[in-house]
Amino acid sequence: MNTNASFFVYTRPKSNSHGHYVKDKNLSRGLSKVINAFEKGFEGYQSGNIQVEIFYNKEYEHELELAQQTVSKLNTFLGLPIHKWENSGDEYFKSSIRWESASKNIFDILEFINIHQNNVLPILHFTMIQFYHYGTTITENAQITYIIDYGKLFVNLYMILPYSADEKKVFLLITYLYKALPFKLDPKNFRRLGPKNNRRALWKLDPETQQLLESYLVEIDDKI
Repeated sequence: MNTNASFFVYTRPKSNSHGHYVKDKNLSRGLSKVINAFEKGFEGYQSGNIQVEIFYNKEYEHELELAQQTVSKLNTFLGLPIHKWENSGDEYFKSSIRWESASKNIFDILEFINIHQNNVLPILHFTMIQFYHYGTTITENAQITYIIDYGKLFVNLYMILPYSADEKKVFLLITYLYKALPFKLDPKNFRRLGPKNNRRALWKLDPETQQLLESYLVEIDDKI
């Protein structure tokens, strides 16, 4: 990274710890849109292990039966779980079991649930988390965690744009992402990473840069 240059940084909204909510009810389609947008906007990516956790109430006979079937099938699909917690009856929380896999991804789990939907717990009982790292050490990066929780897809995003803030192509990339992503990037969540007052840090955008950035995004909204 050029320490004398400034870069745009985008962080998730503070109002939601999970990040941006993707409204598409077809989770695989919504996830594909997000991943495709970042693959085109950044140079390559590397994904981390997928974490899958199920929650169930053992006091409900049918739910417990589905949970047992889910565990059996996931043990075959992902291997043995890495964590188990069973409600002793004195706790409010549901019992839970968690798996981790380096060979499967979030799409594989969605397909698994779809194929076995009549014999496993509904997706509302699943939490899935997978981390993706986009870009290289030269082109900066985006650090994104995809989360499916209670049947909803969230994108927890920390993004350093790969071009300096004074290059027009950085605005073109932001424009592309704004149009391609199935959620809205909020202009107020952009910051500047760069030098100021003899130190390098994350700064609030100056009014002129903020106005320029918003003008690009407002123009897109007007065309939609």
